Amino acid sequence: MLDHNEKRLLMELQYNFPIVRRPFNELANRLGVSEDWVLGKVREFVRSGVIRRIGALVNYRSRGLVSALVGVSVPNELINDVAKVINSDNQVSHNFVRDHPRYNVWFVTKARSKDELVSKVSSTLSRLGLRDYVILTALRTYKIDVKFDLFRGVSRTKAPPLPSDVPPIESTGLPMEFFRALRSIEVVSEPFNKIATIAGIPVDELGNLVSRLMRLGVIRDFYATLDSEKVGFRENAMVVFKASPGLCESVALIEEATHVVLREVTVGEWPYNCYFMIHGVNRGVVDDAINGIMRRLGIGKYEVLYSIKNLLPEMPSRLELTST
Repeated sequence: MLDHNEKRLLMELQYNFPIVRRPFNELANRLGVSEDWVLGKVREFVRSGVIRRIGALVNYRSRGLVSALVGVSVPNELINDVAKVINSDNQVSHNFVRDHPRYNVWFVTKARSKDELVSKVSSTLSRLGLRDYVILTALRTYKIDVKFDLFRGVSRTKAPPLPSDVPPIESTGLPMEFFRALRSIEVVSEPFNKIATIAGIPVDELGNLVSRLMRLGVIRDFYATLDSEKVGFRENAMVVFKASPGLCESVALIEEATHVVLREVTVGEWPYNCYFMIHGVNRGVVDDAINGIMRRLGIGKYEVLYSIKNLLPEMPSRLELTST
């Protein structure tokens, strides 16, 4: 059970992580505690799995990849066996059982092109004897990362939508070693020294560089990623509905919404093109957030697909900087 100061620390680590020479000292000053207390707590959270990592992730579009959400109808007795095969693709980043009457297994995967993605998904599912599925390619990703408001008990992220045109990572002139190091920093007093050296800049200029890379969309937000279960967020739901691109983009401005994506139906039949997620400590909180959002948007027809089981528990350990 987290106490008040621990929650305050985790909130700062998620929402206001300072990219300065001594970030944990900066956090200590904000909270009115010692740097040693902050370092000790953060290390404890990392050891216990409350914090998965502190860092940034590369936007898959800057690596020339396309992404798709796949919904599959799988007999219940085959779900675990099917999941093992699907998860053997290292580009699969999410895989859940969701409470939909037709498509009960939903996973996200990536490839170098739409044709390559469709080919590999179709081949895999055909080999498994699965014929009923939809492949929903991402046209525009507005928001991906999820943060947890530990005081309100609901997901909340305030960030501008990701750019529509993301330059290739190679255009930054920075080595891949830089992005790998930035993905997960060490919990030490001065964690950015080595990263700045790799970039060839003084450590005091690293914050500006990270901000520029975020504006370009090459990397996403820099923050502490928390384990939802370990901080009490045991429910999440995917909300799907039909919308114009402009309306779908407006969802990204709603703080409680995460993983906001505009999609097209590439294979199969499916009536919706806009998707977002809501996470909460219980279904009541999630339902209230969804109802409020849909009223605000003026959307009356939509579906809510709650997660029943995570079929990819090793998801946090899957790096986005795999060589492909």
